Amino acid sequence: MKNGTGIVVASIVLALVFGIVGGAGTAWYMISQQHGQVSGVQPPEQPPGADGGPRVSVITENDAIVQAVKRVDPAVVKIVATAMPQPSTPFEYFFGGPPQPRQGIGSGFIFNYDGRKLVLTNAHVVGGAQQIEVQTREGQKLDANLLRIDPATDVAVLEIEGGDRLPEAELGDSAALTIGEWVVAIGHPFAFDHTVTVGVVSAIGPRSPGPQAPERNMIQTDAAINSGNSGGPLVNLAGQVIGINSMIFSPTGTSLGIGFAIPINDVKEIVHFMMEGGPWVGVQTESNSTALARYLGLPTDQGAIVMHVVPNSPAQAAGIRQGDIILQVDGKKVPGAEELRDAVIAHEIGDTITMQIQRGSETLNIEVEAGRVPEEYWE
Repeated sequence: MKNGTGIVVASIVLALVFGIVGGAGTAWYMISQQHGQVSGVQPPEQPPGADGGPRVSVITENDAIVQAVKRVDPAVVKIVATAMPQPSTPFEYFFGGPPQPRQGIGSGFIFNYDGRKLVLTNAHVVGGAQQIEVQTREGQKLDANLLRIDPATDVAVLEIEGGDRLPEAELGDSAALTIGEWVVAIGHPFAFDHTVTVGVVSAIGPRSPGPQAPERNMIQTDAAINSGNSGGPLVNLAGQVIGINSMIFSPTGTSLGIGFAIPINDVKEIVHFMMEGGPWVGVQTESNSTALARYLGLPTDQGAIVMHVVPNSPAQAAGIRQGDIILQVDGKKVPGAEELRDAVIAHEIGDTITMQIQRGSETLNIEVEAGRVPEEYWE
């Protein structure tokens, strides 16, 4: 009787142990003959068991991450940007010796634009560089030319020599992201090649990474992003790029789990604007606010304030002036400068854009024909 009781107790303990372990895990046990999927990833075929029967395999979210990395990582590149600083004073030139080149390391990824293999990265990675080198996953070192750059949105496009056969990343749909969704950051933090970090989408929408930084539409993630990650892709578990890693919030300069990526849908519009040269109206604006309206004595705290009108631009031709406040575009309210940019970019070159403008005590409707950016803008 005693032995029987011991066997029963042992059986209960084993059942509890295996139950707890099985319950605590995040694995799905699947028979290799079945066709289950996790996040769109098909489990690899397994050979039959030793007894000829079906083999049990374990499919976890980690497998989906591995597959996502395998899809995107070959298209991720290291960017080495070399700049030659100029001496600030004659004294520094004569007594400080010749200026030494400075190298910065960032990340980027190859994508397809209208049949061309190009590289996407951040403007702050390559801005001011006299020489740009792209290094691939396979160790190739290719010269790159800065094709387009927009510091305002922190997006740059590079053209690489001899890159026609290189793998490219698939661009996804950032509008389909949900908070809490797993994401993967790939890049070269602190020059550690092809480093992968994992996190979730922490937030989506207007974010300001610092007290003086303007709000922008961003993807916030706790996937570790550090120096050298800038310009690299943020990837979903389907292996699609859904953002460009751009900046972090940190008093120390290293990741504290608050990183920001530019949504890829915004990037697509920015790239289209840069590559096609428009649509463009030729105004520089600042988002209005209660404090700014009070300081400048403005009649409203809404809209985008026109700080500068580019000479010979469509805006100047239409009669827009410095100090005007753009309240609406095509009947839709414009809360600030970024929303104004988005509203303009949504058009095509040659479209007529109707802007509602506050000028002093007057409210005006002005039609502007969207034009093309002058070529010297990109120089």
